[in-house]
Amino acid sequence: METNETKNMWAKTRRTLLARLRGTNVDEASWYDFFDTYSRLIYSVARKSGLNHADAEDILQATVLKVSQYIDRFEIDPGRGRFRNWVCLITKQQIANHYRKAKHLPPIEEPEPSAEDDLPEIEDPVNEWGKIWDAEFFGHANEMALARVKQKVSPKQYQIFHLYCIKQRDVQQIAAMLDVTANEIYLAKNRVLPFYEDAAREVFATADNLQAA
Repeated sequence: METNETKNMWAKTRRTLLARLRGTNVDEASWYDFFDTYSRLIYSVARKSGLNHADAEDILQATVLKVSQYIDRFEIDPGRGRFRNWVCLITKQQIANHYRKAKHLPPIEEPEPSAEDDLPEIEDPVNEWGKIWDAEFFGHANEMALARVKQKVSPKQYQIFHLYCIKQRDVQQIAAMLDVTANEIYLAKNRVLPFYEDAAREVFATADNLQAA
């Protein structure tokens, strides 16, 4: 659960980045979509790559600015690349160069990202960097989908669904915990699952096709 301190941090980060993006022909509505979809993901991946809070925020800002710089050259082509893979590449570039700078090494050449080109190989400053991105992306996308579901069903139905389908708790355990019957649990699952599946598809579609800045 987000604390007020965390919410304030993200609000401040959003304002700071938007101020830096103004004057670059950024579309503010699309920018907010991009920030809400990717900001926590980029920050989380940077932290999981070993960076502290301040450095992770620097990576977030550098990545967003690169996206705004190159976005007009990115064309959606599902056969060659996804938007989230493109954002992944830019994030990886920023993290790799952060580690190179710490070792007093020259920065790696940053090719202009394009869906038309094969993704270049970039040195991995931590073990299995790609797995970190994938794991964080799917976890982040799932949380976004669940947040949308929560707005469409009753609190009790959501709680049952979350325990049964997401946490994979035993039916008897849930029944005792929430004072409900097994039938109520199955009904809640059947009621909420379609909303969850639709929300997940929407989140992945947005992440793959969003053109933000």
